[in-house]
Amino acid sequence: MALTEKDMLDVYETMILIRESESQMTSLYQNGKLPGHILPCLGQEAIPSAFSKVLKGSDFVVTGHRGGGHYIARGGDFKGMWAELYMKRNGVMKGKGGQMHLVDMQKNTIAGNAIVGATWVLGTGAGFAAKLGKKGAIVACFGGEGATNRGTFHEAINLAAVKKLPVIFVCENNRKQLWNDISETTAVKNIADRAASYDIPGITVDGNDPVAVYEKAAKLAERARDGDGPSILECKTFKWTDSGSNLRLEKEEVEYWKTRKDPVALFKKKLEGMKILDAQADEKIRKAINEKIEKAIEFGQQGKDPLPEEALEDVYSIPVSNKTGGAH
Repeated sequence: MALTEKDMLDVYETMILIRESESQMTSLYQNGKLPGHILPCLGQEAIPSAFSKVLKGSDFVVTGHRGGGHYIARGGDFKGMWAELYMKRNGVMKGKGGQMHLVDMQKNTIAGNAIVGATWVLGTGAGFAAKLGKKGAIVACFGGEGATNRGTFHEAINLAAVKKLPVIFVCENNRKQLWNDISETTAVKNIADRAASYDIPGITVDGNDPVAVYEKAAKLAERARDGDGPSILECKTFKWTDSGSNLRLEKEEVEYWKTRKDPVALFKKKLEGMKILDAQADEKIRKAINEKIEKAIEFGQQGKDPLPEEALEDVYSIPVSNKTGGAH
């Protein structure tokens, strides 16, 4: 289950694609060139990139906030993502969802929703679908540490444990909620410790080390595929920005994580030390990625705006017939 040299280069490329995409997104948003609202995952790139080597195409990914990196790592429609950022009709959500609602069901991926804690119950629902499908699929369900304090966290994991659903519940613990530090809201030292309440495995790992994340996630994925039920994987990391700015984060703390704990820089150094990556190869990777992003941004900018009469499309209820033949 070890990563090959090619796997590690793939993971590095995915990390760069996420980093550069979300850096561009954040810059455009801060300069008033993107509408709506964004929640970047800058600083957390190691987690989705590592999982890209754990999950199969038939598996499901469900995220809470900051799901853009997972969407990219799953190979979601990249140009369609940028069209969605610009809220255009050719976006993956037809310009109606924005960055916080990136969905590509061709990739079994629901990357984001606006309700804190909803990801856990959606993940459990996907777990039922995976188990009923009987094709060996599993679910990777991602959410922040703040969302683990919602009642949905207990309800979802308890049911998943009772039914032995093939779900890895991943806490991307970046320490900061909208207004609070984790020390102000959470009593346990590690979120993974809560797994004992459901009699399932709970593992804490350095979320900025893609190899460490992969190794732990791969073991939990194998366990889920074997029918042994859910688990909790806590990945300790840090977000560099909140809603496109650093206003709610301490500048000194952000600077520490950027200069000392940057997952991209640390993994690059590791690959260089292993003679897997050199300056020329790195430059080639980054050039190709920047060209890909440039084309996707152009695609997004050229899209057409949704029409007012389309506002109620894709919002529907299936009528239920009553005894007289009518609907209610």
